[in-house]
Amino acid sequence: MSVDKNKMINNYFKIFEVEYPSLQRSAKFGTGFLALGFLLFYMQYISVFTNVDLVATVFIIVGVFSFWLWLRPFFFLKKIFYSRPSDGDIDFWFLEDIHETVKQRALDQLKINASKLRDENIIIVPYPVYWQYPGIEPEKIIRRLGDEEGFAYSVWVVQILVVTEKFISFYSCAYHWLENRIFDERTNEYFFDDISSVRNDYIEVDKKFIDNPEQSIGMSKVFMLTNMSGDSHTVITEIPSLKIPPACANDLEKLVQGLRVMLRNRRFGEEIELPPIVDETQVVVDLDEIESKEEVFFHQQLREIYDEYSKDLDEKRKAKYFEKQGISKPEFT
Repeated sequence: MSVDKNKMINNYFKIFEVEYPSLQRSAKFGTGFLALGFLLFYMQYISVFTNVDLVATVFIIVGVFSFWLWLRPFFFLKKIFYSRPSDGDIDFWFLEDIHETVKQRALDQLKINASKLRDENIIIVPYPVYWQYPGIEPEKIIRRLGDEEGFAYSVWVVQILVVTEKFISFYSCAYHWLENRIFDERTNEYFFDDISSVRNDYIEVDKKFIDNPEQSIGMSKVFMLTNMSGDSHTVITEIPSLKIPPACANDLEKLVQGLRVMLRNRRFGEEIELPPIVDETQVVVDLDEIESKEEVFFHQQLREIYDEYSKDLDEKRKAKYFEKQGISKPEFT
């Protein structure tokens, strides 16, 4: 993350609309010096004093300088506030930093060669942290309400699923975005032959809002893997009460359905019903690129599932970003 980009992200979270300052000591002194300077000019005008031009001018200059010292922080903060990045910038940068920083770290920790993976094999599922979290000071856990909908957050838990032909690798970490810092890393791995069930569910997040200890975080949507021994692994996909922007949300229902079909195929030889062929020319081209039937089934299956829930989401992210920049919406393909 570049220094300028990090500075703008910090400004987004930490700089708020400023109010006009109250009459502080410098302003009161400024008022006094201005009044005294103009009074001396007036007294000279009515011939009460003579030759006080220099003293009166000095008093007025001191008064103006005092007012400048008083108003300078206000105008400085105003300038920073109006130069903050837009909500669209923040959403775009967050997703960019996850891919550049966290995804690469996950692949390193899982000892997976990214060159052997396709985009649809790596599934990133973030959710925000807005409660006390070990390893980070409470004052660094910040959120900011956007202009339209949803909150931007400074701290996230990023979960990454890497799906291969034989197993699912899992990586998660806490990510302090403002410092571009990763901590609390965890990994796991599940072989398809050991998985007994895949399902969507709801669980209670037993945490309290960091700015309101009386309010519970509430329910979350989860994706659960259970193996033959009965052990389960839970991936939190959404916490409705935290209201994240649509650009940062994921809907993994289609993925769960696809994994369920793949498990059936591996266990019982059940075939998935493929969609009807519309463009025969395109199908011929695709078939020419196929190297093995098993590889085709796996990657085609994953791509169809992943594209279904990611295509519309990506278009919304891009459209929102260009709209914030005042650029005509391009046609995305």
